[in-house]
Amino acid sequence: MTLFEADSRLGGHANTIEVREGEKTLGLDTAFIVYNEAHYPMLTEFFRELDVPTQDHPGRFSFFDLDRGRSYVSEDFERTEEEIARRYDADFTGLWREARRFQTEAPRDFVRKRADIPLGEYLDRNGYSAAFRYGFVVLIATAAWSVPAERIWEMPASTVIAFFFAHGHEGLGGRTAPWRTVTGGSVSYVRRAADLLTRSGADLRLNAPVKQVAQDGDQVVVHGPGGPERFDHVVLATHADDALAVLAEPTAAQRRLEVIRYHGTRTVLHTDASVMPADRERWRSWNYGRVGEGEDQRSWVVYYLNELQHLRAGADYFVTLDCPLPIREDAVIQEMAYRHPVFTTEVRALQRDIHTINDDGSRIKLAGSYFHSRKMGIDIIGSHESAFDSGAAAADAVRRTAGIAPARA
Repeated sequence: MTLFEADSRLGGHANTIEVREGEKTLGLDTAFIVYNEAHYPMLTEFFRELDVPTQDHPGRFSFFDLDRGRSYVSEDFERTEEEIARRYDADFTGLWREARRFQTEAPRDFVRKRADIPLGEYLDRNGYSAAFRYGFVVLIATAAWSVPAERIWEMPASTVIAFFFAHGHEGLGGRTAPWRTVTGGSVSYVRRAADLLTRSGADLRLNAPVKQVAQDGDQVVVHGPGGPERFDHVVLATHADDALAVLAEPTAAQRRLEVIRYHGTRTVLHTDASVMPADRERWRSWNYGRVGEGEDQRSWVVYYLNELQHLRAGADYFVTLDCPLPIREDAVIQEMAYRHPVFTTEVRALQRDIHTINDDGSRIKLAGSYFHSRKMGIDIIGSHESAFDSGAAAADAVRRTAGIAPARA
């Protein structure tokens, strides 16, 4: 097996930045950080096969509004309405009621097929307020899918609701899901997988971008940095638009991926606490901030890595996504540019038979997080689980094309 990697490292969104503090090396995750065994079954089994150490992580979140100086935390959704009314003003009490209603009604609508419509339309039909949209839904959804707030309303409501199924009814940071994280950062599993591949004879090539891939009879020609090479089969494990860009002659089935669009995310690993709630007692693992109101609102997510990864560190480490606030230059450790698929009703419709794209007879197969998890259903998409499963599905498709029985059901 030969692996072409355009970057100088393996892992993609499993990107750990290692920082020295005295005699210690801290593995700071910047993209993939957490999973739970119930809704990431294939990834969980993969970690077990690699014998990668993992650990529990306390799923808790904080919502904070810098303009109003107001914040609330995940524990508030475990209180009674009477307690909330004593602790908070009427605005938050109303939002709290709508959040509880959404958590109760949305799963029923999902099961009854009443949520197969854009999220904005679903919220309109069910009478949810602007305060709930911009004070709860936008904050969680922009963090989960790393897309701007104005694109959230185009997402299928069923996909958003399924996300709550998979991540606890509060969304990311919810304590109702048994969260885990890879000890030492996700680089731990990447290194073990790379070592296993190398020992099995695989040729892992870094800094090796592929310019073009073309099927030629019963072989595939890959145009890499060293010139054209021939292989029996090829799997393009990358973003859908990148895969289409390198395909010399995409098949009709592969061209169906043209409906998938991507959004770039500015991600910063740093130590500047100004992006967090002013009251340190309100800091949690996942922190959702906002400034402005309504359509003028700007929101961002802050991963507080010290709590997320159980770090024993002298400094506080944060990862922010598309933060509109200035971050002190001397506090920046590294900036990353990630891209994430934007999920629309058209992309959801594609999911009904997306895995058949790899059964069109081509010796070039596709994989990426834009495929849904076969075990978890068409609305579990865009996650590490769906990406991992797509790789397994592509391998099965290669075996079918080669006349070999698939290894996985």
